[in-house]
Amino acid sequence: MENPNSYIHSNIVGLVTLLEICKSAETQPAVVWASSSSVYRLNEKSPFSESDGTNQPASLYAATKKFGEEITHTYNHIYGLSITGMRFFTVYGPWGRPGMAYFSFTKNILQGKLITVYWGEIGMIWPGISPTSTTS
Repeated sequence: MENPNSYIHSNIVGLVTLLEICKSAETQPAVVWASSSSVYRLNEKSPFSESDGTNQPASLYAATKKFGEEITHTYNHIYGLSITGMRFFTVYGPWGRPGMAYFSFTKNILQGKLITVYWGEIGMIWPGISPTSTTS
């Protein structure tokens, strides 16, 4: 892990900063934020279920996302903020990680190898993320 502080800064400090701004707003907005399927990593059951355990994160990234879920639950309970967390699976975009399924699928296809698709009976949604604004 090259920069563990980046996970803390983005996923915890950034989230708390956002929630503090929302808490202080005259009209409190509804908040939708991105958690991650990584919170399930040590879960051996498949397919996953929202009710499956998430108490053993397998990485610092997963731990920060799990902590974000606890923080948002607390802000909802104490301050009444309307907060929805989404546990995304296999998001693709410009900053995608090499270990994601679409990279391994593409690599295997280009090498003429078979691809393994888990849960063959279940469809998947592949959400794409792209920058919506730029800074100067």
